[in-house]
Amino acid sequence: MPATPSMAPATAPADYPPPSAGQASRFLAQASFGATPADIAAVMRDGYAVWLDAQLAMPPSQTHFDWLLQQGRNTEEYKGNGINAPLDATLWRKFISAPDQVRTRVAFALSEIFVVNVASITASWPLFGAAGFMDLLAEHALGDYRSLLAAVSRNLSMGCMLTYRGSRKEDPRTGRHPDENYAREIMQLFSIGLLQLRPDGTPRLDGGAPVETYTNADVQGLARVFTGWDLDGAETDVEFHRRPMKLDPALHSMAEKRFLGTVIPAGTGGPQSLALAMDAISAHPNVGPFIGAQLIQRLVASNPSPAYVARVAAVFADDGLGARGNLKAVVRAVLLDPEARFPDLASPHWGKVREPILRFSGWARAFGARSISGAWAMPDTSDNTIRLAQSPMRAPSVFNFFRPRYTPAATELARQGLAAPELQITDETSIAGYLNFLAIYADRGWEDLQTDYAAELALAGDPDALVAHVALLLAGDAFSEATARRIATALRDIPPERPRDRVRAAIVLVAASPEYLVQK
Repeated sequence: MPATPSMAPATAPADYPPPSAGQASRFLAQASFGATPADIAAVMRDGYAVWLDAQLAMPPSQTHFDWLLQQGRNTEEYKGNGINAPLDATLWRKFISAPDQVRTRVAFALSEIFVVNVASITASWPLFGAAGFMDLLAEHALGDYRSLLAAVSRNLSMGCMLTYRGSRKEDPRTGRHPDENYAREIMQLFSIGLLQLRPDGTPRLDGGAPVETYTNADVQGLARVFTGWDLDGAETDVEFHRRPMKLDPALHSMAEKRFLGTVIPAGTGGPQSLALAMDAISAHPNVGPFIGAQLIQRLVASNPSPAYVARVAAVFADDGLGARGNLKAVVRAVLLDPEARFPDLASPHWGKVREPILRFSGWARAFGARSISGAWAMPDTSDNTIRLAQSPMRAPSVFNFFRPRYTPAATELARQGLAAPELQITDETSIAGYLNFLAIYADRGWEDLQTDYAAELALAGDPDALVAHVALLLAGDAFSEATARRIATALRDIPPERPRDRVRAAIVLVAASPEYLVQK
């Protein structure tokens, strides 16, 4: 339990020493939506690498799309954009209960890089569009980056989000230009970023100034690639959301397409232009450090060292078998890196603020929350006054809920040049909203989502043991003895004949502590 410094062993992951229960729990907070007693035991028994490799070998669990079909949500009632509650249900269903936790967790991380908001989907049954997009991310989460980028580029929901669905070729007579939205964001957000990077993620400098990766001329040239793409088939049933967008050759620009040093000759058709663009973007040297650093941020730590980023980027460049962009190898490198497994837990620079969705899923998984009906009824959790200030597939813009390099102004973090992305959605209101929301669930569940706290009730007579158990599940070995003692002391003020109140108080107090709110 004590947060003490530790030294990374100079060995390969397969030779790491067997993890303690606290180390296993902390690993699971990075690799999944939260630790469970069973997973802690499995990681301790098998070791990090064996457990992770078994997860990486798992096929995708039931898709969101198929679950929604199973629930009968493909009716006229759900055709518009005002009734998306079933989307919340299936997303939380997988966060909390999916067996392929690593794939599901990485897909969620990718959804905060390749952002789609369900409200932006300008097609019938938008909840199926959002569900299908998350399924696409899960399908490619452990595959090839180029394939992921190509699939995202032809996805109708992304076409709606970034307005290039139905983009038409240039027309010199009217002065019309192709929509540039996606061309800009595929470079800025999905692949190479704004500045040229060294392999360790630090900016390349020219005369002391950073060098930009692309110009407006690159955006204009690339925009021609994404002309003519629109939905495949009529909106008569939800299946059109599963199909990639189809090219209308009459709307596609046949002009020369020049961007990022690549020239696609005039007369090149849509499918070939798209393939050449995917090749050029995926091969850019920025992709490994740019995407690798963001995966580290989403899974492990907000301020990874340049050496950590460089090791992950090297795996992106070559997985050891000559393949570039192998995301399975990249995820393995992120989670098994010595910096992730053996950090200095006492360092104020290490770790990340736990975003609200992960705070809540951590509670749900730790204490076995399950849907009583199987419908996984969950509300939109966007409200910052009474809920989480964050809800999956509802980021306010393509820039996600928070920016990767965000830091609160006029703070010690800002003075030290440290990023704290999740603090962009954290304020006095959202802090109280989160605690109130969690307190309700911890107290009595919420309609359909319930847990019986059987293991915790068995420990209620011993406050020290109860707090140690709860802290292990939620915060692993990053929970301090001092905080644990203070919480145990508070629990003793609750009469032992009220064991459920002791359990609820222990959970809320641990979940409100800095040791839980900051994932180490």
